[in-house]
Amino acid sequence: MKYFIIKENISLGGKMKKLLLVGALLGASALSFADAKSDYQNAENLAKGNKVEQAVKVLEKVLEGVAKSSDKNYAVKANFQLGAYYLGKNNIPTAKKYLLSAWNDGKTVTEDTVEAARLLYLISLQEKNIKGAENYISWADEKTQGADGDLASSLIIFYFENGMQSKGQARYNKAMSSSNVDYKAYINYNVGQYYLGKNNLPNAKKYLKDSYSSASKEAKLPAGYLLAQIALAEKNNADAEKYLTEMNTITSGKNAQILGMLGSHYLQTNNLTKAEDYLKKAAAADPKSNDANILLLAIYESKNDTANATSIYNKLKAKAPTTVNKELGIFYAGLGSPQLAEKYLQKAITENKDNQAKAMLGQLYAQMGKKAEAVKLLKEAVAAKVQGADQILKQVEAMK
Repeated sequence: MKYFIIKENISLGGKMKKLLLVGALLGASALSFADAKSDYQNAENLAKGNKVEQAVKVLEKVLEGVAKSSDKNYAVKANFQLGAYYLGKNNIPTAKKYLLSAWNDGKTVTEDTVEAARLLYLISLQEKNIKGAENYISWADEKTQGADGDLASSLIIFYFENGMQSKGQARYNKAMSSSNVDYKAYINYNVGQYYLGKNNLPNAKKYLKDSYSSASKEAKLPAGYLLAQIALAEKNNADAEKYLTEMNTITSGKNAQILGMLGSHYLQTNNLTKAEDYLKKAAAADPKSNDANILLLAIYESKNDTANATSIYNKLKAKAPTTVNKELGIFYAGLGSPQLAEKYLQKAITENKDNQAKAMLGQLYAQMGKKAEAVKLLKEAVAAKVQGADQILKQVEAMK
């Protein structure tokens, strides 16, 4: 469904040509002479021209005009768009008024009424109206004949979340009876995500594995990403390598994210040869991303490979000349490499005159047990009025 007036959430493409925009404005001024269809299309054109507030006024007038005609279809469309707009503005009472008018007790089934029910379901959840939420989402699922994976997943998860396990399992079993393998994989992926969000790893892995094993090639990737990340977090290196290698094969070795994850995995397992190989491929696959190059720099630093380290550093510095040193210091501190973190935070202080880096390096020194050095830098950061440095200094001074 196209939510054409929610510009915060939906990309409406490029701006219209001036001639078309003038035409749209003329149409707005001559509204009383147009029919509902023309007015609705005029509102859509205004929204495409980023004139959202004018589009809203036109849609409101569409409703006024429709009330005097037999063209009720555009009343549904206008009510839905206005409801979605006000929901995006978090004006729940007004959004409900329009969405309820669009849904109209489910008397008709169109793309707009189904979408209205979906949004009413979300509002009901926010209002903790469980009965109402079930009514809207089950109606939408039924009227789309269970073919919409998002609606089916939402209904299953709704039942699981609200203690209606038997209903949830029955709807899940029905979904799993489908002959569409990617539909089933999508349901399993969404349910797996739900349990991952609940930090229920056994159930999360069960549904994600079902998704991964049943999907066609490309459809395996979403579940594969999560399974690989879970395996990495659990330090299950064999499973992590299995999923990442399989996904790399599926994507013909051209997916920068998968290549980067493989490189990071091999770096953590101290296989520097493979790590360097995959990270170089990741950097080549996505030249705009810095992630692979930052890890490559760490590898070259550890190998004392000055030529390659300098080359990578210069690439990173060209993109962020004044902040690269501090950003590298922060990254390497998070990576658990205090020596590299110290090196680049020192460069930020000496080369970039970055006072914030003094506070960061002071914290790092405190973690390394270098209290005197930490206090000295933190006092300099306080004198430079770095926000929060005074509180950190008090904590470090209190250390034994």
